[in-house]
Amino acid sequence: MKRREFAAGAALLTLLGACGSSDKVYIGVAGPLSGPQTVQGEYILKAVELAVEQVNVKGGVKGKQIEVVTGDDQAKPLDATSVARKLASTEGVMGVVGHFNSGCSIPASSIYNQGNLVMITPGSTNPALTENGLKNVYRIVGRDDQQGAVDGDFALRSLQAQRVAILHDKTPYGQGLASFFRETVETGGAEVTFFEGITQGDRDFRAVLTRIKGIDPDTIFYGGVFVEAGLVVSQARELGIKSRFISGDGTKEQSFIDIVGKNAGDIYISGPALVNNAAFVDAYMDKYNNEEPGPFSPYAYDAARILIAAMESAPELTREAVAAEVRKLKNFAGLAGSITFDAKGDRDKAPFDIFVIKDGEFVPYRA
Repeated sequence: MKRREFAAGAALLTLLGACGSSDKVYIGVAGPLSGPQTVQGEYILKAVELAVEQVNVKGGVKGKQIEVVTGDDQAKPLDATSVARKLASTEGVMGVVGHFNSGCSIPASSIYNQGNLVMITPGSTNPALTENGLKNVYRIVGRDDQQGAVDGDFALRSLQAQRVAILHDKTPYGQGLASFFRETVETGGAEVTFFEGITQGDRDFRAVLTRIKGIDPDTIFYGGVFVEAGLVVSQARELGIKSRFISGDGTKEQSFIDIVGKNAGDIYISGPALVNNAAFVDAYMDKYNNEEPGPFSPYAYDAARILIAAMESAPELTREAVAAEVRKLKNFAGLAGSITFDAKGDRDKAPFDIFVIKDGEFVPYRA
């Protein structure tokens, strides 16, 4: 399985120079392949490589082998736009799986759209991504307004939350999810006693948690990703805060469990529900030496398979033809259920589930 790798800098041009070979076609993977969120980028990349390998051993697409081209955005919007420009200007790239972070996908999306290049994100949930009328931008996961409502309803109905403190990481994903959660619980009659942002990358949240302790909420919601979420939980427990903890799919990562350690009780994490996952997990673990896939691996795999299916059904291997096939997609049998995109590029139905931690892993919550 060949992989072309590049960063967002000048080296990109050299490494992409060989693309455009007549016997190959390319799928781009854009995401955090270095920095604090590297693990998510690697999970996504490996899932795409698995999907590509499974097609290549059967002869590829229209007699061409597929090769993966990677772009490292380091979870930084500026780097994401640089990666997008290079992928969009490179001959032979038929589509992109990425980006992971909403803050990267949103600015990159217009660049891909201008280049007639389909972008399918496996992880970006901020509603703004698909609200700009861009015809080639799609997502496998649901939106934050959907997920925030699921989290809020769970807090109200299952946990009987009445006094809620909300933290977020000030990113489009984290703050957006927190805002939709707030709207849901306030509409349902709960009191939001605290709503404030922390800085992504910080490691000590005891000052803000001490203020929250004085408010004594029964529930804390965090909008953000796993690193800060794990530290917030651990430090809250150190301070004697016994509030229940809720967070979204950005927290559903094994590293979060590793960080919270013994403090894994009373934690509830939302994430997309999977229905056809077993064969994928077996194939992934077989390819990657028994390594388990990450939480967004199935959605990256589905995104790659959709691009491949579009290439197979397109009358010719051009970006325009591939994009037209993706737009016509109906009831694609994905790991996350049947996938149909609406006019905006969102999934017609995107089911979410609530997970708890049991014996060191995430399992579906059952009342």
